[in-house]
Amino acid sequence: MNTAPATVRDRSAVLVPAVIGVVLMLAAGWLLFATAPHALDEERAFASAANCPVAEVSTECRHTITATVTSAAADHKHRSTYYWLGLGDVQEGSGALPGRLKASPAKIPAGRATPPHRVKMDGRAPVFAAVRPGVTLHLTYWRGEIRYVEFRSLRQYTTADPRGGDRLPLAGALVSLSVGVACLRAAYCSARRATESPVYEPWRLTLPLGAVLLIACFAFGAPWVTGGVPTALLLTAVGAVPVLSGAAWLTHRHRRRTPDTIKVTPLVPLVEECFPGAIFGELPYCQEGFGYVVAAPGLLAATPDPSGRIARRPVPRTLTAVRVRPPYWTDPGPRAAPDCQVVECRDGTTPVYVVTEQRYVPWVLGALQHPTDTRLRAPDAERAERAERSERRG
Repeated sequence: MNTAPATVRDRSAVLVPAVIGVVLMLAAGWLLFATAPHALDEERAFASAANCPVAEVSTECRHTITATVTSAAADHKHRSTYYWLGLGDVQEGSGALPGRLKASPAKIPAGRATPPHRVKMDGRAPVFAAVRPGVTLHLTYWRGEIRYVEFRSLRQYTTADPRGGDRLPLAGALVSLSVGVACLRAAYCSARRATESPVYEPWRLTLPLGAVLLIACFAFGAPWVTGGVPTALLLTAVGAVPVLSGAAWLTHRHRRRTPDTIKVTPLVPLVEECFPGAIFGELPYCQEGFGYVVAAPGLLAATPDPSGRIARRPVPRTLTAVRVRPPYWTDPGPRAAPDCQVVECRDGTTPVYVVTEQRYVPWVLGALQHPTDTRLRAPDAERAERAERSERRG
């Protein structure tokens, strides 16, 4: 049988997570060492910026003008709400700064100008909820953008507020770093499966996935409760320790409870039985696309016919069952279902694998028994088999 599809599948299981992991690690590095530090520098520059002198106005100092509110609108789009304040002309006697200026230390003369038509607020409270058209607001510019507005003793920042701008890039970097490391580890484990032949079980996928999701959630929340990159990294590492410890303990427990060899009592069918299954191996009777197995006393054959009558490929009497085990990642053919088992056989020195559902495995073992090895079954076992067969057909 051709094992090229299995080889391609094994390579994909290594290359795909490896490529994804490398891309996520590069994205994490860019966010961690470029985007987040730039946002943090901008926050510090804004916090240390002083008010502009009356005679000298520049983009590196804070400049305040006065404007009239013309509208206050809440825009609802895609389950989100955006709050906009419409602004009128600057009142007489107040200095003004153009709505958009490049971040440059060049001095800008004070004078009369018109502020932006409207400004997007960061939430509803406190200024947006308190103002009405016609009231006067104080708009504070820094580096060419309105950073916050003031009404009486209330202050509300706009969406251009530079404070905390490093938190979202840092959270994205930590999440990308966590998932990237998990993908690289998955690629490493997939590469080792070619020699270890581990048992294919659902928990081997769900357990690491659950651990990665917990660590990613913890990593995303760490920047919002800390005050810097080192602290966020340390908090993420501290939070990952119990998650990884719990995952390692559960993995060890599952491996101890999972038997590699399953004890099954052979059961010789009274009549020919045809059921879903496949026979894999590098021998002529192992045909690709034959999805059914016929079992009878002294007969085991593969067939593509659900009734088991057409194009049978009987196995020779030299085929001997070695053991019954769970499916392996490296088994040939398509991935077996979770409720399937593998009858590992030998035809001389060539390995052959019979894959079928757990309830049909006793029939496979019984069909592979030699006539001299077949024992008479007890009457109660025969009656139980007849009842099961009649119930399945009925």
